[in-house]
Amino acid sequence: MSANNRYILSAESLVTPHEETRAGFLSIALEKNREGDPIVKEALAFKAAVAHTRCAEDLLMIPQIRPFLITAAGLSEKSLSHLSEDDRTMVIRELIERFLKPAGADYIDEAACRYLLVKGDALGGKMRNKIGSSGQERLLRALFSCMRARGIGCEKLPKASKRWTVVDFGKDGAESDAKALSWRNPSGERLLLLNALIPTVKNNVDLALFSCGRDEYDLKTIVRHNERAIMFGELKGGIDPAGADEHWKTGNTALSRIRRSFAQAGYPHIKTSFVGAAIERAMAQEIYQQLEAGTLTNAANLTNDRQMTEFCNWLIEL
Repeated sequence: MSANNRYILSAESLVTPHEETRAGFLSIALEKNREGDPIVKEALAFKAAVAHTRCAEDLLMIPQIRPFLITAAGLSEKSLSHLSEDDRTMVIRELIERFLKPAGADYIDEAACRYLLVKGDALGGKMRNKIGSSGQERLLRALFSCMRARGIGCEKLPKASKRWTVVDFGKDGAESDAKALSWRNPSGERLLLLNALIPTVKNNVDLALFSCGRDEYDLKTIVRHNERAIMFGELKGGIDPAGADEHWKTGNTALSRIRRSFAQAGYPHIKTSFVGAAIERAMAQEIYQQLEAGTLTNAANLTNDRQMTEFCNWLIEL
């Protein structure tokens, strides 16, 4: 049994069940469809707007579809600030000459497909970011539930703000858009930084807990106070088993670097933790061995409510 999580009885306790993997994939698929629906509708609207044209060259004569053609040609939003209108026209002409004209009578479908291809690639990147943020949000939901049950208040610093706000645990979306959290336990004030650059490690860390109050918060200052550091953790929210081992290797390397860096700085007893949604048997064995050896202070499977409750209560009390 893990010393800090009574629901980790063995390595097998950490393994993600098939049901949770299936539910995760279905959730991602539904979210992809929701995010992709406007893109499909844009392509259909384009086809309706140009249905009267007779050849690919006619598309140049319709100013309203110019943004659509620019995207279909492969230009990103970021690239547009570096290109003049003449540059953009040249790229559209290249699209027409190289790809739309050779498609013959199917030039409209060709343009629509190329638009969907470019947008789909962008959607893939957006979904990867969403999956990463969803792991953090799931952790914070569990953390807020534990705080609410214990009658502990919490304040949040949003990413795009310098103003702390009291967390309304009952409000939908309370767990989103957080850069830092602040609360008090019997040992004093606590500050949890999310995805913060830690100078001692020279890298970003997903979870960084400091003995500090929100009034002392200064991101560039507090992270340099090694004597205030309590715990650092890695969080991997991806559910795909195919990437689980790589996520653990990345997380384990980061945690090893944290322990080594703080030991060299004179703080050999820094606590570390790992929370992951996709945990396979081989990595579960490694995690459990580290827990038994005390190398890793705590861990939890993000899909296991009992383990997450235990983990969050531990985090609150540190």
